[in-house]
Amino acid sequence: MTVEQTMNDPHDNQATSKKSNTTLWVMIILFALPNLAAFYFYFNRDNIDFSRFTSNHGTIISPVRQVADITLTRIDDAPLQMSSLKGKWLMVSIGSSSCQQDCQDNLYKMRQIRKATGEFFKRVDRLLLLTDTTDIDSFRSLLSEGYSKLTVVIPPQGTDTKADGSAELYSRFLSGFSIEGEPVEDGIYFIDPLGNYMMAFPPQTEAKKILKDLMRLLDVSQIG
Repeated sequence: MTVEQTMNDPHDNQATSKKSNTTLWVMIILFALPNLAAFYFYFNRDNIDFSRFTSNHGTIISPVRQVADITLTRIDDAPLQMSSLKGKWLMVSIGSSSCQQDCQDNLYKMRQIRKATGEFFKRVDRLLLLTDTTDIDSFRSLLSEGYSKLTVVIPPQGTDTKADGSAELYSRFLSGFSIEGEPVEDGIYFIDPLGNYMMAFPPQTEAKKILKDLMRLLDVSQIG
């Protein structure tokens, strides 16, 4: 067989064509699988117990809970729309203005955890929801000791809070972080960039365990 015959052999051309088509389909499948899996988990998220597939330290909220978009009041009395905090991973803690040891530990842990995320630092924010304002002056002094950039929310104030239902609304908002009726004070909670409450850590959880879960989320997440 001549060189010209070999180069023009239709059997070789067909084999090359089949190989090219196979390679193309393999590439299509490899690129499509992550998207298909994402669609599946998104549309079936309420029916999947994600905790079975992870080695996380926090409790995964299943089904996920969309955080209510209510108007809150910052410690400087400025209004804060909850939806304005979307776009970042949010570490949330809930505590009294008297801020005893667990509360103080959480302020420190959230600050240090955010710093420890390194290159992901700007993708994470912190929020403290106060349950009262009985010792607000002392709390303001605590904030001045290294927590000036922490977003702090206070309960609705004034004599009209019962009439307009704002106090009750805020109370229900806080209780929405509870798991099976457990108290919400002094835990740490994760809200994803889409506004979904998705993970909870009980009081006194070690910072390194919370950081490990957060880094895993930041590493695999394409949002926020």
